[in-house]
Amino acid sequence: MKRKILSAVAAAGLTLGLGATAAAAQPPAGAGEGGKPAGVACQQAGISTLQSLGLLPAVAAGGIEVAGVGVLDFSTVLMLHRTQPELFQTGGVSVVVDGAEIPATWCDGV
Repeated sequence: MKRKILSAVAAAGLTLGLGATAAAAQPPAGAGEGGKPAGVACQQAGISTLQSLGLLPAVAAGGIEVAGVGVLDFSTVLMLHRTQPELFQTGGVSVVVDGAEIPATWCDGV
């Protein structure tokens, strides 16, 4: 799982660097209904989960610990929700909150 997350982060950085000249008027690659990027519902579910737990300000400021990976900054976590929503479904990653590992399930069914 750690390798999959780190590979996704590296690939996204490379894609952003190479794709900077792409036409902004076109929907992003992998766009779903209405031109929204795939995984945006998962991203919204993750933000809602953080808000409901009162953790959004802390995570936005300092990132969140992903079990077996380390602390990821907020922009990376948001990017992973959009590009690999399966990481945040049952069987995906776990996050560490107050020393307890919490399995990601907030993107199940989105």
